[in-house]
Amino acid sequence: MTYDDLNGPDLRDDRWRHLEVPLGPGQSWRYADPAARTEVGEGAVSVRIDAFTRSHADVQILDNPKHLLVSTETFDLTGGPRTFTVEMAAENIGATGEDYRDGFAAFNVLDMSSAQVFDLIATSKHAYAIHERLFVPGVVPAEEAFTHVVHAPLAGIDIKPGEFHRYRVTIDRAAGTAGWYVDDAPVYTTRAPQLPETVQIGFGIITLHPIEDGHSTSLRGQGLHASWRDFTVE
Repeated sequence: MTYDDLNGPDLRDDRWRHLEVPLGPGQSWRYADPAARTEVGEGAVSVRIDAFTRSHADVQILDNPKHLLVSTETFDLTGGPRTFTVEMAAENIGATGEDYRDGFAAFNVLDMSSAQVFDLIATSKHAYAIHERLFVPGVVPAEEAFTHVVHAPLAGIDIKPGEFHRYRVTIDRAAGTAGWYVDDAPVYTTRAPQLPETVQIGFGIITLHPIEDGHSTSLRGQGLHASWRDFTVE
């Protein structure tokens, strides 16, 4: 099924919301860069940030996403394999795209209740799979958290700035497997016996530079222009 026709002129509130992380009583961190400019129409959504402004000096999972929206709907994984697909394009601004940590477009498949992430990402030059268990105090201890970024340089995937490619994540909870694909070429497959019961999909712009000595290192004058279309769920 098509999740959103993206006919515009704005994103539908019944389809998408900015992801927020609770920080304590009456407080939350909203993944919404004030510098982001969003356009919706003709079946696509694009977000342009000429220079990132959102950062956090202490908590890595708050510093990384600059702008991130997730589906209002959750999708059940207990009834059989599910496949989540999008077409996505990315163009780095003020960076070459060679180092994904400077910023990338993301197609998110995630379950925040268990802090599990199954993303496909793109820069101006490369595409990657991300498999992640986020460090969330009280939910996931540091020793169980991980971030795996996988590049398949021999998969024959040719990424160019602003060019759309098809990104697909398939999760089979019964088999305990997850697979990441770009233009139907396999990028990564893993066995994960404790897969979530439900996931959301999402899209956004993210950096991955580590916090150092109590300071964010993710703001370097760079930005990103990204577009998404044809969100489908099977």
